[in-house]
Amino acid sequence: MSGKTNSRKLILFFSVIVLVILSGFITRITYNMSFQKQFNMLKAYFTQQVEFFAKSISAGYFQWTEMYTAVMKNDLDFIDEQIEDIKRNYPKITRIELIEGTPPEKIYEISNDGMMMIIRLKIADDSVTKHVLNKLTVIEIPAENFLGLASNIPIRLSDDGKPFVYNLKYQRIFTINDLTSSLFFFFVVAMIFLIILLFSERRRIKAEKQSSESLERQRKSLQAINEFTQAVLRNILQPSYQYMIEKAVEIVPGAQGGSVLTREGSYFVFSGCVGYDFQQLSKVKFLPDELAQGESEDVRTVGKLEEFDKKNLRNQENLDILMKYGHIDEIKATLSVPVKVNDEVVAFLNLDNFESENAFTEDAKKVATVFANQVGVLFERIKLERELEEQKERFKYLSTHDALTGLPNRRLLLMEAEKLFSLAQRENKKICCIYMDLCGFKSVNDTYGHKVGDFLLQVIAERLKNVVRKSDIVARMGGDEFVFMLYDCKEYEQFIDRALNELESDIHHEQCGKLRISANFGVAIFPDDARNLDELFSKADSAMYYAKNNDLKYWPASDLLNSDI
Repeated sequence: MSGKTNSRKLILFFSVIVLVILSGFITRITYNMSFQKQFNMLKAYFTQQVEFFAKSISAGYFQWTEMYTAVMKNDLDFIDEQIEDIKRNYPKITRIELIEGTPPEKIYEISNDGMMMIIRLKIADDSVTKHVLNKLTVIEIPAENFLGLASNIPIRLSDDGKPFVYNLKYQRIFTINDLTSSLFFFFVVAMIFLIILLFSERRRIKAEKQSSESLERQRKSLQAINEFTQAVLRNILQPSYQYMIEKAVEIVPGAQGGSVLTREGSYFVFSGCVGYDFQQLSKVKFLPDELAQGESEDVRTVGKLEEFDKKNLRNQENLDILMKYGHIDEIKATLSVPVKVNDEVVAFLNLDNFESENAFTEDAKKVATVFANQVGVLFERIKLERELEEQKERFKYLSTHDALTGLPNRRLLLMEAEKLFSLAQRENKKICCIYMDLCGFKSVNDTYGHKVGDFLLQVIAERLKNVVRKSDIVARMGGDEFVFMLYDCKEYEQFIDRALNELESDIHHEQCGKLRISANFGVAIFPDDARNLDELFSKADSAMYYAKNNDLKYWPASDLLNSDI
């Protein structure tokens, strides 16, 4: 009996040894397979992040006519200002420089130097039909920065090791958690084997299924985030909140419907939804203290939504809409995920489940958080693009208008005058060019200072706008000189009388009191006095100076040849 017992113990002992060896071997294979899947996803994620960064920098700063023009004209102040703006918005860039050289064939080119990512950018105009031929932009940024959103990274970038992407190399990381997990697995498998083999098999199948599902969710999450990113970049100034919530419901486990709330002033409003009547929900506005999730920056699971809304909503009409069209009485659980831009909550993704209060697992929360983080990055990018677009519009306006009066400047006058000339030649019409110089403006400037002089010019500009037709042009040429272009003019004397009547009316200044001003005019007519635009301007200018020198209200260019100038 003792011999049999010892034999059984020996068999059991060797069975355990064999089991441990087999378990270790199986664990190693499983770990390597899991690592390979993670590694492939990480490579795709790293590549997407680098490409997104390069596209963002290129689209925001170097596919821009103003930058192209500045580089062509060597406008160092403008270039330095934009580079400083890039450094502020992308503080992890270690080097950004415009250099002499041949630009890349495509709009950008990505490579690396050791642990640094090198991005070479072509400098082009808005339409990318023209680019600078002998200069390019070089950006350097540590490669580690592009692993920022990935969690539990099983590798580290290294100067030596195995190939990764972009000629980078990596070394695999083995942590104490890996060792602990392996030992725990050995112990569980051994105990389960000794208790019941069937239970062990079921556990193994279940674990593999969960692992496979988790990896698949991660894959779908990265794919959805990439699709959303690309969609927003293609239409950067009009992001679709509807598309965003649809993607969130699609990829977050447990989500059966949802909505997105965005901040508008002091309120939060619905900007998109899945499974609800958006037309009705868009009428609802929430004050911050009326939000079931509050303004917390943490991911939260909210239950008993109907009970909260009945107690806290001040507006009965809002509650009625939420009950009828928002189905708050049917929602069992809501996963609320904040979207932050510059550490400020600007929106909430609200994902709803109608079946269980425990529908959203930790895995679901992690997927939703990753998605919301990327949305926050895109929101920040969108905000920057809008600011840049507004800045471009301001620059465009200032390039064609006088900054003080808002009237067209010389550049816009010439462009519009060319159009009028072409139209007049086709329709056989006349164009009257009237040069105007103010009388008494210098004495106002000398007596009261330039601030009063600027005030006077602004009032005069508004009055001059009142005397021209929509088809006419009035522009400030500089100083106290203005030019009118009158299409199909017939009685310019009456126009000058109206202009003088406006100009010579009293102008009241709160400190200087009553101010008086007048003007002299010179008139030239196409085609009677001139054959082209330059000649027309020149003759009108000469006629104006003749009127000024002889203390006349106006003088026509047609009489200059017979005058004693």
